[in-house]
Amino acid sequence: MGKFEKEIEVKGHLVDSSILTRIFDKIMDLKGDFTVLEFEIGKRKEDPSYARLVIRGDSDNHLTSILEYLFREGATSVSVDEVKCIPSPRDMVLPGDFYSTTNNPTQLFYHKEWINVQNMMMDKCIVFNPDTKKAECKTNRDVIKGDLVVTGERGVRIIPQERPREGVDIFQFMSSSSSSERPTQQIAKKVALDLYRTKKEHGKIIVVAGPVVVHSGASDLLAR
Repeated sequence: MGKFEKEIEVKGHLVDSSILTRIFDKIMDLKGDFTVLEFEIGKRKEDPSYARLVIRGDSDNHLTSILEYLFREGATSVSVDEVKCIPSPRDMVLPGDFYSTTNNPTQLFYHKEWINVQNMMMDKCIVFNPDTKKAECKTNRDVIKGDLVVTGERGVRIIPQERPREGVDIFQFMSSSSSSERPTQQIAKKVALDLYRTKKEHGKIIVVAGPVVVHSGASDLLAR
């Protein structure tokens, strides 16, 4: 395996929920490369599908930026490392590289097992107690000095929302509050155009952006 590549796997209703399509699209959008090593489609409606891929980037940072998005879609490294935690330096203060959560069910890999994170919320942190093996999603204000806060993407697995094969149509699915397929593209284009015009006219721009900028892979574009 090359210097800037990583083998990942993803399991679930990959076709019905467009998970695999979003993974392929994002790799190409971020100018990465991939090879599908294995792809098994579930034969019955209740059967999950499975895919194993090699992801390549031009540099370590480039590869990391691609992987961060893929992990948010439910992919995991084939060789999973244990979750990394750093103690909070003081009350209501998080480590610089803290893991910012999504609404989707999330698990931590610790001592060769996956542990469910309780009380999932969007854009919060995860505090882990290795003695009790309890992981909990918390707001910044609830973090106290010494809490072990999950940092980075290592040892973290997301279980993405899957579109059911029966009982719910595509429009109901897309209206879900945690779906990543809501039609916000036109709004994003308008905001981007306003930013571009303001900058071109030497205006001043102040952006108060949340972790979604990183999650969506747009941090470099926003900086430019």
